[in-house]
Amino acid sequence: MLCPTSFLSVCEPMGSTVYIPLAELASRQHELPPPHRAVKVVNACVEAYGALGWLHARGRRAHLVEPDTVPPPTPGARYRLWEPNAFLQEILEQHALPKPAPLVLDLGCGSGREAVYLADRGCRVMAVDRLPDALERGRQLQARYAPESPPIEWICVDLEQSVWQPPEPPEVVCLFFFFSRELLRRAWEWLAPGGWLILEAFTETHFQTYGRPASPERRVSSGERLLPAKCVRYRSEGWRESERHTLRLWAIK
Repeated sequence: MLCPTSFLSVCEPMGSTVYIPLAELASRQHELPPPHRAVKVVNACVEAYGALGWLHARGRRAHLVEPDTVPPPTPGARYRLWEPNAFLQEILEQHALPKPAPLVLDLGCGSGREAVYLADRGCRVMAVDRLPDALERGRQLQARYAPESPPIEWICVDLEQSVWQPPEPPEVVCLFFFFSRELLRRAWEWLAPGGWLILEAFTETHFQTYGRPASPERRVSSGERLLPAKCVRYRSEGWRESERHTLRLWAIK
């Protein structure tokens, strides 16, 4: 649940509530739930209606909840509204990582939700993106939500315009909505033997429905073979809860 107050000194902290001041919502949108999920705004401060209007103006589903409906806190728990990639969560909930504290390479990490989620699970993470602003949001995300996790190495580089490669073979490579066949080929080469590659990418069906991504290099054809069949442990194409048609792929080298 979201409480948009700027005045914690006069608004008593409540249970499982996340505090993002109304004035900071625009710069901290990456800390909100995924767009297909409704935002619950706690009606405990004068800014609540302002936050509700701000969310509605941007096409977000949101509604007010009363303070007495907020669940009590769990001792030691840290709360967040944002979610990492659903496919990544599904795999890690069902399977143990290839080794303790693996080196994870998050390519095209954006604002760092997956990187912070993985670091909070004890992974050593190298998060790569070409946008300095996105990496700074990732640093702030870790500081707010996983301050005791292993430090993430934030790397600013354009992977498609450089010959950058990791200094050592990673045990896990993540590619979420940052797909190109050439980058996938390089990532597979970098991966340590027995390592995981986890990918989610837009499909031709998504393009035919929404007209994006425009570049054919950014989308996957139905049934297209991307990696050796013997290495693929899971593959599915379909519509997701987020109203995206995607390919989800998990392979072990």
